[in-house]
Amino acid sequence: MLKKLQRRFVLIAMTALSFLLIVQLFAVNVVNIYQRDSQLCETLKIIADNNGSLPSSFESQMQGELGGFLINPFAPIEFNIETPYSTRYFVVEMRDGAVRKMSTKHIAAVSDKMAYEYAMHIYSNASPGFGLLGVYRYYYTDTGNSQLFVFIDAQKEFESAASLVTISIFVGIFTLIIILLPVTLFCKMAVRPVAQAIEKQKQFITDASHELKTPLAIISADAEVIELTGGESEWLSSIKNQTQRMSVLIKNLVNLSKIDEVQDDRKKDVFNISQTVSEVVDSFETKAKHDGKNLVVTTAPELKFYGCQEEIIQLVSILCDNALKYSDDGGTIRVSLYKSGKNICIDCFNTCENLDPSTVSRLFDRFYRADSSRSRETGGYGIGLSVAKAITERHKGKIRAVSFGTTGITFKVLMPMNSRFHKG
Repeated sequence: MLKKLQRRFVLIAMTALSFLLIVQLFAVNVVNIYQRDSQLCETLKIIADNNGSLPSSFESQMQGELGGFLINPFAPIEFNIETPYSTRYFVVEMRDGAVRKMSTKHIAAVSDKMAYEYAMHIYSNASPGFGLLGVYRYYYTDTGNSQLFVFIDAQKEFESAASLVTISIFVGIFTLIIILLPVTLFCKMAVRPVAQAIEKQKQFITDASHELKTPLAIISADAEVIELTGGESEWLSSIKNQTQRMSVLIKNLVNLSKIDEVQDDRKKDVFNISQTVSEVVDSFETKAKHDGKNLVVTTAPELKFYGCQEEIIQLVSILCDNALKYSDDGGTIRVSLYKSGKNICIDCFNTCENLDPSTVSRLFDRFYRADSSRSRETGGYGIGLSVAKAITERHKGKIRAVSFGTTGITFKVLMPMNSRFHKG
């Protein structure tokens, strides 16, 4: 349980850090793209307003304004005296589809013919305003008498933005890998008090159970002596029954305190689970007949399973015992074992009366009993299904309860099996 809690802490911490890092890097890239696009649009507007060309020079606006740039990251990249020489653009002016003016001297990759084709494509398919055609950002204005098309080669800006995105991804991944180690260490420190508290709780239960066993044994022995000397009575019978119940409860508490411990020392081996399940269910046949209930078992033949046979026996016993206790009078219990893909499935169905479907999800909670009065009659403590769940999870499996209205319920166990050991 502690390792699972630690992994969950690491997962939550890394998820939160990943989210924050993604948001930060996304914001950086969005601001970068916004700045570059704003500069392109501003340059296009200046060319259009300046009769199809950039001014011969710009006064440098970068001197003494670094602080202002940092304060407003959304401000476009400033122009400077090098802008006219670093900007690749071409201009086409038309009237009703006929070229009036064309300039391609500021770009080497576009000929007059290509410039005309670009302009005609926009004239035929787009409305006035800013747009994008291939790697060219354009600005289209229509005065009524003429149409002006200004294009800027934006490939450099695209490549720069893509490069920043790639760098951001690698930096983000590298950062998360670097952060994973300290996060894991800090999570271990955070879980340590929980581990100490759980260990103290287990120790308390163990110590208390040992202390309680002696007085219970004395009470039971005294009741036997009184019964031998004074004869049977209703009160002595009640004392013996309650003493026996207390002894069973203490035993269950001790088992419960150990249920979350990693039991690597439990022997795991390949065994015939078909035979094991059949033998366990058959052992409940006598009790089922005595209670007037019908017990049916169906197992796929010769299925092999790698796990702890002792725990699987305990798991099936818990399911059968639970089904017999809580099935209705004259009811039916069906236990099935079968293979589904690479999984072993164990289903235990029993009919029942007045089942509340809303309580099904809580049946695996420790000490939870859907019907307390019925549990007292049958001797249930609400621990068995918790143990069954723990055994299933130790075998990397899952267990769940499925209700059929108010008349029946099935406990379904799904555990992965090693494909080397099963038949078929």
